[in-house]
Amino acid sequence: MAEHEEVGIITLDTNLSDVERPPEIPVGRYVGEIQSVEQKTSGAGNEYFAIRILVPAENIPAEVAEHYEDGALFFYNRLLVPKPGDRRSLWNLRQFVEKIGLDSNTNEINPNEWMNQSIGLVVGMEKNLEGELRSAVKSLFAAEEAPAREEEQEAKAEVPKATAARGRRR
Repeated sequence: MAEHEEVGIITLDTNLSDVERPPEIPVGRYVGEIQSVEQKTSGAGNEYFAIRILVPAENIPAEVAEHYEDGALFFYNRLLVPKPGDRRSLWNLRQFVEKIGLDSNTNEINPNEWMNQSIGLVVGMEKNLEGELRSAVKSLFAAEEAPAREEEQEAKAEVPKATAARGRRR
């Protein structure tokens, strides 16, 4: 039997029963920074990169930002470690490397170089195992392709005007 270390008592700054679930990060495009990369093995035996991406608080919409003072952490576990001859995994790895701004003209990959690189995330909603809707990374894009926050707000403000104009046309 394996020995385990005993865990100490943690003192909380609030009563746990008073804590409510924070709102989810709204659907949209965000830019984050890669915080960690680990190589793991799935239950099916496939090796993959477990990537943690932090979207800083200043990139989070104002309506939920107060709940994410330290930013929002997302997990991206869909990048397989390529096996020899696995063209699809190699293509996906190339796309990822290029999206974080590194040179794909190489025969070696050092996942440690991914640390602190900027990456764009398309966040959508999906149900977790308990059936609750949660924010999740749907896809990635190069951080340079992200519009500035001001441009994004202006674009959202213009949408209702265009929709209303179309609605009146007959």
